[in-house]
Amino acid sequence: MPTLRLGASRDRVRGSGILAGVPVEIAVVGGVDGARLVELDREGVTRLGEVGGAALVLGGHASPEVDVVVSSAGELDAVWVGRVEPFARNVAEGRFAMAAGPPRLHPWDAEWAVVAARLLRRLGRAAALPGVVWDHIGSTSVPGLAAKPVIDLQMGVPSLDALPGLAQALSSVGFVDVAPHVPGSPGVLRDTPRGRFGAGARWDKRLFASADPGRRAILHVREIGSPWWHHTRAFRDLLRVDAGVRREYEAVKRDLAVAHAADEGNDAYTVAKTAFFDSVQHHLDR
Repeated sequence: MPTLRLGASRDRVRGSGILAGVPVEIAVVGGVDGARLVELDREGVTRLGEVGGAALVLGGHASPEVDVVVSSAGELDAVWVGRVEPFARNVAEGRFAMAAGPPRLHPWDAEWAVVAARLLRRLGRAAALPGVVWDHIGSTSVPGLAAKPVIDLQMGVPSLDALPGLAQALSSVGFVDVAPHVPGSPGVLRDTPRGRFGAGARWDKRLFASADPGRRAILHVREIGSPWWHHTRAFRDLLRVDAGVRREYEAVKRDLAVAHAADEGNDAYTVAKTAFFDSVQHHLDR
């Protein structure tokens, strides 16, 4: 059985004793002051590293690997307070960045694809298992479609029963296991059966989410060939090529966002979209 290649040091945090996790690896490029970042980190919740192993990259200018552009000392201080330190503390304490408030749709943004590609590269380096299939899925993967600004990613694995050390590996790049926090939320441990499927179809899954408060992202781990591994990819591809279905889906989402505008979270909105999935299921079945 192959083991997962971990992307960061396993040293435990020392110092105040407040945190019990692993220091998050941060990379700085393009003239960003790494010494100032070390100075700001009074409790050792981060460590400076290379772009190839980092969970977050700060850069002096935009590039495919840079998460945050920092152009001055003042901006670096603000990014530390508003993003880097909360991110590091979330990872160390096993928390992910949760949705705040009701579902809110944003116009499609080409940057979503750039972010998804960057996160997939990091995840692929951290969880370097043979036979894995990585995908950008969900509404942010469909050009022109309004969406909640949450990047949905999928890790297709040969077997859900053979993933030793997965949570530890993904934590090294800032993704946290969701199940210990909200096991009863839709799609956390199991997908809802739908469509045509044979005996032995797998509906179980694992779900991870980014601890980065500046960029919400979710990673669905499903077995390759399972119904929902197929459905997510087929639905994305349908929306990309069929403008009529895409417009209809966006209208449904906008109506549901209004209907759930007073909700505390996104669960009811997510469940309500099932009716639309039912209407296009015939396109998705093999």
